Amino acid sequence: MSTLEYHLAELAIARSKDDPRKALPVLPAQFRSILDLGCGAGQTLLACALNSDALVCGVDIDEEPLQYGKRLRSDFNLVRALGEQLPFAEQTFDVVISRVAIPYMHIPTAMDEIARVLKPGGHVWFTLHPLALVRKWLWGALRNGNLKGVIYQSYTLVNGLLLHCFGKQVRFPLNRARCESFQTERGITRAMQGAGFTRVQTELHEQIFVVKAVKA
Repeated sequence: MSTLEYHLAELAIARSKDDPRKALPVLPAQFRSILDLGCGAGQTLLACALNSDALVCGVDIDEEPLQYGKRLRSDFNLVRALGEQLPFAEQTFDVVISRVAIPYMHIPTAMDEIARVLKPGGHVWFTLHPLALVRKWLWGALRNGNLKGVIYQSYTLVNGLLLHCFGKQVRFPLNRARCESFQTERGITRAMQGAGFTRVQTELHEQIFVVKAVKA
């Protein structure tokens, strides 16, 4: 599956009325500036009811879905960038959202960047990867005899444990551009509080792990 196909599938999920994988933020009218990290084709933004005059931005590392998203909504400002290096000025946004993109970032660095571009009192809404999901992927790699998958998912598992226990992460030794982990309530709460967030709320369900917080 190409990255574009993946993001179009995610758009179908976001627009579905009863898909159990669906998770969308509530974005009240007072949010006048919105940033989506790992926006893909802008599928989460497209599925939300946004004010027509709001500043809507999104970043992703894949160019193809970004170009497709620009064709869907020319008023969305979609740019190619890393979540750990955001091309925006300090205190630009009222809210930052991210659906299953934070797990693929160096989380302490990403939290600092998110806090930097948020206005004081700004909100965040993320969905993350619980431990059960990585265990499922590791078991699938073992069952299929996928050695590369076993190595990578073992790394992801260890990296999640490092984040949970010590608030630290390491990049994948065989490809330093990659950083992935699972998240726990304890680990993500500590990372967010370390970046200056308060009122951290977590909702951990079987398929969905949602985190909300406010910048102090």
